[in-house]
Amino acid sequence: MKRWIVLLGVGLALLGLSPEAAATEVGRGRNFGLGVAFGSPTSLVAKYFLSRENALDFGLGFWRYGNCPGNDNRPFCDTYRPFSLVSFNMDYLWQEPIVAGATASLDWHIGAGGRIWVGGGDFALAARMPVGLDLGFRKPSFLEVFLELAPAVYIVPGVYLDLEAFLGVRFYF
Repeated sequence: MKRWIVLLGVGLALLGLSPEAAATEVGRGRNFGLGVAFGSPTSLVAKYFLSRENALDFGLGFWRYGNCPGNDNRPFCDTYRPFSLVSFNMDYLWQEPIVAGATASLDWHIGAGGRIWVGGGDFALAARMPVGLDLGFRKPSFLEVFLELAPAVYIVPGVYLDLEAFLGVRFYF
């Protein structure tokens, strides 16, 4: 454990981060961002900051890839075709800074929301809880890179758990 703390400290020192300075305009003047997230599903994403600590996060996914394991009643396993499915998610996020410095800032977020899948006459509904890291930069101050894991509990058409993972980028206006 001590080794991980030392490695984290060295990594942050190399990035030139300190807890005092503000490094980015994301959520502090530039409140609306658009971008793309690669993962499950790959999506067009948007984020709107309601305040420095709260935001609405949206995603429009166009496919779900991978093999469905066995016969576990997951939606769309029998009808999977790339680009034949569309998903929409919306989450309410609580965001807190971890460190901010002269060149970059690192925040973490947790949220609650839902996802809807439609396509080929099928429909699925899930509750989700995203947890992630957001990296903002001083130059360019309009850029945010994020990593997110979102456990999801599908309730329609059947009950099962899923884990969604994303790596993405947003450009703020």
